[in-house]
Amino acid sequence: MKDNRKTYLMALLFGCFLLLPFQAAAEQVVLRLSTVQSFKPFVWDEGNGPRGIDHDIVQEMCRRMEISCRVEYHPWKRVLARIEDGLSDGGFTGFRTPERQAYAHFPAHPLHFSTYNIFVKTGKEFDFDSVTDLYGKTIGIRRGFKIHPQLEQAREKGWVTIKEVNSNDQNVRLLLAGRVDAVAANYHMMRITLSEMGVVCELSCLPTPITPPRPSYLMISKKWKHPRKETLLKKIDDTLKEMYDDGTVDKINSTYLD
Repeated sequence: MKDNRKTYLMALLFGCFLLLPFQAAAEQVVLRLSTVQSFKPFVWDEGNGPRGIDHDIVQEMCRRMEISCRVEYHPWKRVLARIEDGLSDGGFTGFRTPERQAYAHFPAHPLHFSTYNIFVKTGKEFDFDSVTDLYGKTIGIRRGFKIHPQLEQAREKGWVTIKEVNSNDQNVRLLLAGRVDAVAANYHMMRITLSEMGVVCELSCLPTPITPPRPSYLMISKKWKHPRKETLLKKIDDTLKEMYDDGTVDKINSTYLD
């Protein structure tokens, strides 16, 4: 009887041991994130694997949290729609606005700071100090981008015409063809686009930004269903703070920016 009992206990322990890896796998957090495919220097993938400032910060954050981050690419409007509908657990990166705060959590620390400028054809420069200087003009922007609340208001009132396109190089081509008067774009991204297209000297950046450096964030869907959601949201905050404090974010930025 004792031998049978001992054999049973050993079998039970062995069975529990075999289950451990399956339990660990079941508890592995997988964060499904959406972003755009071409937004240099923050995130892009040209077939050699994703990279960029935001991508590298998010991956390092996930590594430190010991969770898995799966990133998929969509146009920006669809990224936001997937976050709002809960089809993605989150996405990056976006400005914190009241509209987005209704459906997404924003960590305390951003992934990067964006400065948006007005770009024009060289020789077509004009004085620019505020959105009112754009009245009567046609402005190109990336589809779904909310650059400045006063620009949105001017569009609604019909004081400016906004032409939305899917990529920065499309905006550049529209500007060179004279189909828009100016383009409002992220400074760093536009400089890279102009260099890659070989038209650095053909376009000029007006000196006053339309937006000063503005934080852009990882967004987590309020419809993300996970039993440890609140704990994980705090862990995201704590991990990003740690990465700022220990210089990791600065190091990643220096890899991609002059």
